[in-house]
Amino acid sequence: MHKMGEWMVSYRYMSMEMEGLLKGSNKVTKADVAADYSMMGNMLPKDMTMDMHMFGTMYAISDKWTLMGMLNYLDNEMSMQNGNKMESSGLADLKVAGLYDLAQWDSGRRMHLKLGLNLPTGSIDEKYDGQILGYGMQLGSGTYDFEPAITYLAQTENYSYGAQLGGILRIGENDQDYTLGNKFEATLWGARKITDSLSASTKFDYSSQSEVDGKDTRMNEAMSPALDPNSQGRDITTFGLGLNYYYKDG
Repeated sequence: MHKMGEWMVSYRYMSMEMEGLLKGSNKVTKADVAADYSMMGNMLPKDMTMDMHMFGTMYAISDKWTLMGMLNYLDNEMSMQNGNKMESSGLADLKVAGLYDLAQWDSGRRMHLKLGLNLPTGSIDEKYDGQILGYGMQLGSGTYDFEPAITYLAQTENYSYGAQLGGILRIGENDQDYTLGNKFEATLWGARKITDSLSASTKFDYSSQSEVDGKDTRMNEAMSPALDPNSQGRDITTFGLGLNYYYKDG
């Protein structure tokens, strides 16, 4: 949240690497999964890298409302078990949102509401060597998505902590007659000041995404789980440690 008239612009970079195969919560080998697909495992994913460049801006139209927008550029690469590599890159969906100050209390505690909308500017027609890429390699959802969240923050002289609940609710179908799964997200975090410039933090994240509703008829789900609408849902739990350094001078 910002005070009326304040601006903020930001650039963030994130790189994510994934590898291996899971069936439920169990690791499985290529041989375990190959019988489920007609290509006998040749088109099974081996690993995937996603680099994301995130450009954002925020502006407070009042002390109660802060508006924000974010546009991402994605660079995806997936390696298959047969040695082939597939790539996609470009602008993802545009996200716009409003943050509303719900309440403030003593001792630095506050709560705000986010009302966000995902605009389908990212491509869902990405191909490589003439072949349509899987759901995870597409750049957008193809649908308008409602993204609400509620955040609680608290900050004392030496500690800060908070929690957030949010999600993504897909609205309708895209022009390929499918809808990506809805998503639920929860986060808890805390930090402690070490010096006036340095703090250490911990964070716990949980997210749950449903399977794809419908399917892209250009994809043959019998070839690979990357093309299978029933293999796109996931539950992920992560725990993170962080350091934050504040440059006060210069």
